[in-house]
Amino acid sequence: PERGNKGGWMTSSMSASFKGFKRAVGLEEEKPKTAAEEMEDALCGMCPELTYKQRVGGYVTCFFVSFCLSIGSFTRLVQLVKGNPAPFVVFYTLGNVMAILGSLFLSGPRTQCKKMWDKTRRIATFVYFATIFFTLFVAFYDGIPPGGRVGLIIMCIFFQWLAMLWYTISFIPFARDYVVMLCCKTPKEKCEKCFGKK
Repeated sequence: PERGNKGGWMTSSMSASFKGFKRAVGLEEEKPKTAAEEMEDALCGMCPELTYKQRVGGYVTCFFVSFCLSIGSFTRLVQLVKGNPAPFVVFYTLGNVMAILGSLFLSGPRTQCKKMWDKTRRIATFVYFATIFFTLFVAFYDGIPPGGRVGLIIMCIFFQWLAMLWYTISFIPFARDYVVMLCCKTPKEKCEKCFGKK
């Protein structure tokens, strides 16, 4: 049985190698690319090949600009509370966009997009981008009463922050499991201490 398994593995390996060879010499046509793959190749083609030093430099620059914009947004909190949300929202959103651009520098646009829309991160990514959109919508849509606008903006920013945190900890092994365990276990223990076990 072992010899048969080895033979099967060797046959499939040789078959894959032969297919790769046929494709390389033009005997086998490549599968046509989907529209999404063509768009991805076009976007990646616009990005020049960067050295490691250039990637790190781009990331650090974007991170610094993002940090300055975020600090600048918090200096405009008074304007937000007074009913002028535009300066705060614009600075805060631009800070987040610069942070995303920085991550594109670090790992490359294609790799970063694949990571962002991976099965384990797509909900966090969607919520993050949706809350960025809703933050801008709430800030600039005239149909929302000024009294409710501030609360909605703060709520959108809070969910935006949570989505980014959930996305970030997905890169740390078992971090999400640990956070879920803490969030579920700690309140239960506190309730048992206060009210006794049932």
